[in-house]
Amino acid sequence: MTEPRSVVVTGAGSGIGAAVAATFAEAGDRVFLADLSEERLDQTVRSLGSELVQGRPVDVTDAAALHDFVDWVVARTGRVDVLVSNAGVFDGVADIQETGAELWNKIIGINLTGCFNAVKAVSEQMITQRSGRIITIGSIAASRAMPDGIAYCAAKAGIEGLTRRLAYDLGQYGITANVVAPGAIRTGIRATSEEILGDLVDANRGVGVNADLMNLLIPAGRPGLPEEIAATVFFLSGEGAAYISGDVVHVDGGWIAT
Repeated sequence: MTEPRSVVVTGAGSGIGAAVAATFAEAGDRVFLADLSEERLDQTVRSLGSELVQGRPVDVTDAAALHDFVDWVVARTGRVDVLVSNAGVFDGVADIQETGAELWNKIIGINLTGCFNAVKAVSEQMITQRSGRIITIGSIAASRAMPDGIAYCAAKAGIEGLTRRLAYDLGQYGITANVVAPGAIRTGIRATSEEILGDLVDANRGVGVNADLMNLLIPAGRPGLPEEIAATVFFLSGEGAAYISGDVVHVDGGWIAT
């Protein structure tokens, strides 16, 4: 019988993070959830209803707090097998004129610096055990300028560079690092096709929000589901993906191809 793995998921209180947590828990892994919101975190833990799932509120911009969180995990399992760095916030499609220093620092701080803090916190343990899987959650916004605001695009592009360098640095220790880059996903931020498209097009240009536009932008003709992101993350965490590292896997219904 395979031993349960020790899995850390940041931003696990809702959306993609909660779906990732559920996927690992259903596979019998021990899952440790971090989220800024204690209320959302408690809801996720209760909804999963598994003794294998535990959570603690953590601010990913606080490097010391993340190190304490990882120490808490290691004290219970002796290791960290998988990190899913998912914590992030959206910037409301703010362009350069609308993005001031406060918004820029918030988006970069949570999305990019928070990701760095998470991988920094787990890397020492993974190096010691000479194994591990690091999966960061990026975005199609790293490759296309239209979908999101300037700070969000910059942060997600930074995550790709960070993750590639992790693959280079940590491969010698049996650790892989990959990015899963979602496209338009139904989450708490944008739950309907209309809301997603409302963010993808500039209303001032007079572009209608309708099914034809969705089909034009996304060959699959629909937004994705958090569970579809979670399935890709789970694959990259397994032995079947042992020779995949430093890669970006787009889960976007074919959007990147258009």
